[in-house]
Amino acid sequence: MYYQIIDVKKESIGIVWRFIENKPLIERIFLPCLRNQLILKIKREYQETGIAERDTPGNIAERILSLYAGSEVNFDFSLLNWSKLTKFSAKVLKQTGQIPLGKVATYSGLAVKIGSPQAARAVGTALANNPFPLIIPCHRVVRTDGSLGGFGGGIKMKKELLTREGVVSDEKDRVAGKFFSSG
Repeated sequence: MYYQIIDVKKESIGIVWRFIENKPLIERIFLPCLRNQLILKIKREYQETGIAERDTPGNIAERILSLYAGSEVNFDFSLLNWSKLTKFSAKVLKQTGQIPLGKVATYSGLAVKIGSPQAARAVGTALANNPFPLIIPCHRVVRTDGSLGGFGGGIKMKKELLTREGVVSDEKDRVAGKFFSSG
C-alpha cells in the first residue's frame, strides 16, 4: 500500500492507494490539512500495512487537484476500491457521484433515488464516511431547506468547494433552488 501527498497552498491532500492485479486502486482520499498532520493520520490509520510514499500512476493526483479546484473531471470510478463499503454505502456514493458540477442534491433526494425514501439519515451517515471525497462529491449534498449540512472538512471547506464549482449560498449558508439537480 502507498500514499501520495499533494500540496495545495498551505495544506496537503492525501491519497492512499494500492495495486490490485496491476491496476491502481484508491483506498482513501484525505481532505486538506497541514502536511505533518496528514502524514501522521495516514500512518496511524494504515500502520499495519507498511505503507510507503509513492506517486500515484497516470494522472490520478492531477485529476484530484482539478476536482479540488472546482473543475469538471470525468473520473473512472473503477479506480476506487469499493470492497470495504457496505452495499448501501456504495449505492449512496455511486448515486452521489452522479451529481453534476454546479448542482446540489439533498440527503432525502438521494435516499429516494437509491430506493430507500425513509433513509435520509443513513444517507448522511454513508456520506460522512465517504472514503473518496472530491472524487465522490459529498460536498454537493445539502439539506432539504438548502442549508449546507455537515462535511468532513468542515462547513467552511464545503462552502469553498461549492463556490469554486459555481454554487453560491446566501448569508445564512443556504443554497438557492436554482442550484438543485433535477436528475
